[in-house]
Amino acid sequence: MMKHKKLNAVMAALSLLSILTGCGTSSSINTPHTSSTVHVAYAGSLELLNNQFLGPAFEKSYHVHYQGQGGGSYGIAHEIAAGSIPANVFESIGYGPVKVLEPAKTSWAIAIASSPLVVAYNPHSRFAPELNQIRRGQKPLKDLFQLMAQNGFKLGRTNPNTDPQGQAFVMAIELAQKTYHLSPDIVSRILGPINTGGEIYTEEGILSLLQSGGLDASSAFLSEAVQRHLDYIMLPPTLNFSDPALASWYHSVHVTLSNGTVVYGTPLTIDVTIVGKPANPNAIQFVKFLLSKSGQSIFQHEGYHLFSPYVMGKSAALPQALRQELNHA
Repeated sequence: MMKHKKLNAVMAALSLLSILTGCGTSSSINTPHTSSTVHVAYAGSLELLNNQFLGPAFEKSYHVHYQGQGGGSYGIAHEIAAGSIPANVFESIGYGPVKVLEPAKTSWAIAIASSPLVVAYNPHSRFAPELNQIRRGQKPLKDLFQLMAQNGFKLGRTNPNTDPQGQAFVMAIELAQKTYHLSPDIVSRILGPINTGGEIYTEEGILSLLQSGGLDASSAFLSEAVQRHLDYIMLPPTLNFSDPALASWYHSVHVTLSNGTVVYGTPLTIDVTIVGKPANPNAIQFVKFLLSKSGQSIFQHEGYHLFSPYVMGKSAALPQALRQELNHA
């Protein structure tokens, strides 16, 4: 009888220990439950925004695990279309890459914010004194393009075949040529061969190369420059592709890709869509979070420009839950 009492006491103690430590079949009381995952594919320039700010904040609010993967918008879009990455949400720079997924994967996107195109530069470059003067307004912006055209100026940009930023930067130089009446050969002197130049780098690595001293300057988004604490020169809205109201002006220039495709200028908005039909519930929650006050405040804090979100593509295909969210955004 005494042995049975001792055994029962031991079992009771082990049961209590299991509850206190969260072992056995019980879940830890203080650990958020994350039984599901949302897979977010994004343009490489949105990596810090998603992985350090949006993703963690979403997990905390919705108790859904966030998993992100980035790359050039067009490259990522083709991977999603081929089924080689398991994306539920796609965040593109510009609507062009979203079209790669139409009509099988999606037929709409919501434009949420924009990040102006800037010229980032290394403060230790031999050209830095003049770049500083241009940034401060002590020299006209026109001098920036003449400086970048000089022999020995190491300029970096991303690949226009895979990245909307790469396309926009080429077209920004073309718009600058028209705006400031620069010499006809200024585009080729600054950029070299459009699609195969030695100044083309990956979207994920170009700013690290700039910071290490491998480049004098590079194309960048304002948000990237803010997040990485880079020195940069602001471009006016007529050149930075951030203002939807200037869409017709941006459309006046174009770039021809290696495969012969002609791409016309368009506002570089962050366009978000849900991949797959019907829409994944976790994906709907993630997009709702981006449209919420909490999500929008993160965009603004990290250097993005906000405007009233709007639908691109087939608005009738937008999930009802997001339609309601847009009405309150």
